[in-house]
This record gives sequence, structure tokens and C-alpha cells, in this order.
Amino acid sequence: MRIRFPNGIKLIILVTVICALCASPLCAAPKKKSSRADNAPAAAENAVSGDKGKVSAIDVPKRTRRTYFSRIAPDVMSASENASPDSIRTAVSLLRKSGADYTEPEKVLLNVLSGIMKTVWLSERADWETPPVSEATPYLGAIDSAKNGIYDLSTGNVDFFTLVLPSLVVVKADDVSSYAAVAEQALTAALALRPESALAHYLIGVLYAKTRRTEEALAHFSLASKSAPLCKEIAYAEADCLKRLGRMHEAQTAALSLLHRYPADIAVLKLCAETSFALKDFSAAEEYVGRVLQQEPNDLDYVLFRARILAGRGDYIRAASLLDVYARQDTSSRAYLLLRARLQYEWSKNLAAASETIERALSLYPNDLDVLLFAARLAASTAAPLAGVSAEEFAKRALAIDPANTEAKRYEIDGMMRSGKWKGAYDSSKALLASKDALRNDIFVHIRICLELGKNDEAWNLISPLYAENPDDDDILQSYIVVLSKTGRSAQALSIINSRLPAASSRMRSFFYYRRSFLDASQEDSLADLRSSLIANPRNADALFRLYEIYYGRRDYRKAQYYLKQVVALDPNNAEMRKLNEELSKLIK
Repeated sequence: MRIRFPNGIKLIILVTVICALCASPLCAAPKKKSSRADNAPAAAENAVSGDKGKVSAIDVPKRTRRTYFSRIAPDVMSASENASPDSIRTAVSLLRKSGADYTEPEKVLLNVLSGIMKTVWLSERADWETPPVSEATPYLGAIDSAKNGIYDLSTGNVDFFTLVLPSLVVVKADDVSSYAAVAEQALTAALALRPESALAHYLIGVLYAKTRRTEEALAHFSLASKSAPLCKEIAYAEADCLKRLGRMHEAQTAALSLLHRYPADIAVLKLCAETSFALKDFSAAEEYVGRVLQQEPNDLDYVLFRARILAGRGDYIRAASLLDVYARQDTSSRAYLLLRARLQYEWSKNLAAASETIERALSLYPNDLDVLLFAARLAASTAAPLAGVSAEEFAKRALAIDPANTEAKRYEIDGMMRSGKWKGAYDSSKALLASKDALRNDIFVHIRICLELGKNDEAWNLISPLYAENPDDDDILQSYIVVLSKTGRSAQALSIINSRLPAASSRMRSFFYYRRSFLDASQEDSLADLRSSLIANPRNADALFRLYEIYYGRRDYRKAQYYLKQVVALDPNNAEMRKLNEELSKLIK
């Protein structure tokens, strides 16, 4: 019995757990396909309905049982059941030594091995004689079923090949969900019979990869690789799993090893391109993409990929040109919209256009993680909602999809800080610092949050060991001075500033003068230090904004606006600064 599984429909899965034995006591074999329909009701009694998500367990056939291939030499069957390309050739060679007068089981086995080679190991050639078979068996029937996209449930599960051959269908199938459970049980039972089988490990690895069990898939591909270290399909599957798991250095090493053996293979070139891009090796990624496009110039996905690489290198003009080429065919793909918005934001500095593009992306892909993260980035950069949604809310939506996403956590923290939700920001920031993906800058952000909440001891305990270890690091020094000033250690902060000022860089001199303006005894001294800060760095937005605050407090609105306008010019997308400037303009009128 063969059952075809249409996409999207969950069928009742029948698993045959008891096989009728032939009359001969010396050679038991699965019944021919023509006689199997009579036993379907009995098999159905031992299966559980698939719509309950369960199937009956498949027993491991005993090696002592006489099976169809029992009369074939053990070394031939060992090589055949390993079923790697090399072991298949070994088995075929051993069979040929017995002469041209094959037995019927030997003919079937030769055809089975040819079918495996042609279905699974596509980079290899089945270049041996496959004699015609006169007897109908479940083995070749299962291979034919797999070629037609059918998982054959009627093999009887009486030996290694009846367990394994139905799962050949997983190699080309897009959706394996309707038979994944029974295939997993059958392959597991097959591995109990032949634990070193490259074929069984590979097939169960493919099954796991297509059901998003990537870690388990990688484990089986690694075991398959031990039995078949030179098999292209296994090596590629293992490298692809490493890529999916984010282990990019290992994936790239495996991909480059494959490329050395298959320098023109499209799939291998693409794997090299993708791993190089992920590691920000843009030159190598562009080379590999170029080699792909030489062979497939109409591959639009890789035209767009090349544009992404060029954007990563900062070559925005060429990236925009390729993006225009892609747009002639498609203007609604997720990758296109994200790259278009990125170029508008980073290159053209056209926030309105970038916002419009990402709003379209949100309408088409409302639950896409990358779209939500870019929307959070835009909203955070403007300190204003995008399509009525704040950066914090976009970040929360992204975290609902991927709770461990550190980029989303940073946008969430930034949004809470901007809206004054310091307690929430503290909790999220503390959790981020505890993760393995925390960056050094996350420490500085957490210190700022601690100071806002009056958690001075925590801020001090974070920065003091960093300063003791590396007192000349500019970022650490800046944070250290801020903590000193905020925790009642003003004299110590002033001493460090005065001692460091003469030899400081322009950037650090500007910072020192700015921080000293908070420690000065008089407002006039503060104004003098702030002017000195701007002489060292005219684009110091903190110093400009502090001058605005001082003059605003003095009600000298024209001078206040003079400095605030410069803040707005440095960050024209900041909605908060624009609003302050508008309010100030009303006061001047």
C-alpha cells in the first residue's frame, strides 16, 4: 500500500509492525506488493491515528531472522547498508566477483544500490550494470515511491532496507511533516541494526533539518561524515547546519574545504558567499557572488545579495545601481525593502523616505524579525513613533519572536530610557549584562541607568575595576569621571581632569572641559569651560545643549536658540530637539 501525502493535509499514518513470513523456513522476505493490500486491516489495528500526533513504535528486526538478503555474504551487506558512495561501490565490486549469473536477491540489491546513488548521492555516478529484476519486492517499490514524492508505508519493516528506503523521499521533499514521526522511528530502528550507516545518519539528519531540529541534524551529519568523509552531500549538509546554528567560522572552514574540491559548484559557492558575508569578509563574499552570477546571471536573489555586500563595504553608489536593476522585477520582497530603507537612511540621509519604505515592509511582513528591528532602529534614532509605534514597542514585538535577540533588547532599553522608565530599563539592562552576548558598551549604558536610579554603589562597582585595569581607555575614563562626579567624588574627578587635560586629544579635551563645567564654582566659569569644549570639538552636542540650558535658564532665548539650532543641525532627525526648538521660537516671537 502506498499513500501520497498532499501538502497541508494530515493523514492517518499506518505503520506495519508485523510482517508475514514466507512458507520457506530458510528465506523469509517481505511479501510482494501485489499481495500486501490483503493485510492492510491487520496493520491498521497496530497504528495510532496521525491526527493525534502519535504512531506506534517500530520494533527493531532481529538479525537472527532470515530475510530476503540473508544468503548474500555479510561483508557485502555490511557495505551495502553503510550505503555511502564508497561503500556502495565496494558492495557492487564484491557482488561482481561472484560472476555474471546473479541470484534474484543480488539483482535486487544491485538495483537498490543504484537507486540510492541516483536519489541521494547526486554528485556521484552509478556506473555499474543493473540487471533486470523479475520479482516484485518492496525494496524497488519504495525507491519508486520516493521518486514520486511518496513515503511508502507498505515495506513491512523487516530488515534494514525496508526501514530506510521509504525515507529517501525526504531528500527532495519540501514538507516532511505528514510522515516525519514514522520516518524518524524507522530510521532510528535502522540505526539500531547498522549504527555506522552513513545513509541512515544522513537521512535522519535531513529529516531533522527540515523539521528545524538543527542541533540534532548536525549530530547525525557528523556521524555520517565519519563513515563517509569524502561525501559531498554529507559535508555540505554539515556545513549548512553549522551556518544555521551561527557557528560561522566552522561553517566557512567546511565550505572552503568543499570549494577546494568543487570550485565551480553553485551551492558550494553560495555557502562560501553567505558565511563570508556573515563574518563581514565582504571582499571574499563579493568574489563568490560574482562567480555565482557568472554562471547564473539571472539569479535575482544573488543580484540583491551583491547589493547587500556592496552596502556592507560602504559602496553605496554601486549598491543603489544594483538595487535599481532588481527593482525592475520586484519591489515588494522583504530583502529589497530592508536594503532600500537602509540606503535611504545611511546614504541618502532621507529619514522620511526610509520611514515610508519600512512602513511598507511592516504592512507586508508585520511579524518579520529583521523588519521589526529596523523599524525599532528608525524610531529610536528619531525619538519618535514610526507608524504610531515606539521603538520600545517594536523591540517588544521582536523579543516576542526571539526572546534572546540582543539587538532588540538594546532598542527596548533605549526606548525605556527615553521615556523615563528607568526601573524597567534597569531590569532589562541587568538581564542583558548577564547574557553571553553582552558588549562592553552595555556596561556603560547600565552604569548610566544605575546613576539615574541612585544605585551609586552598583555603578561604582562596575566602573572601578575597569578603570583599574585600563585607566587610559577613553571610553572607560569618560564613564569613570561621570561616576566620580555623580557619587560625591567631585574632587577626585576634578583632579583627574586637570592632570589629563594638557596631553589629551581634541576629543578628550572637549569631554574634559564639558565635565568640568559641572564642577565649576560659578556659572561664568562653566560657560568658559563649555566654550573651550566647543573650541576643541565644535560638534560636541552635549556641550551645545548645556549652553542652551544655561542661557534658557537665564531667559536669554536668542542665545539659547543659537546653540539649540546647532544641536538640531547635528541630529536633524531627533524629534525631541526639533520640538524644543519650535517652542523656543514661539518664545522669541
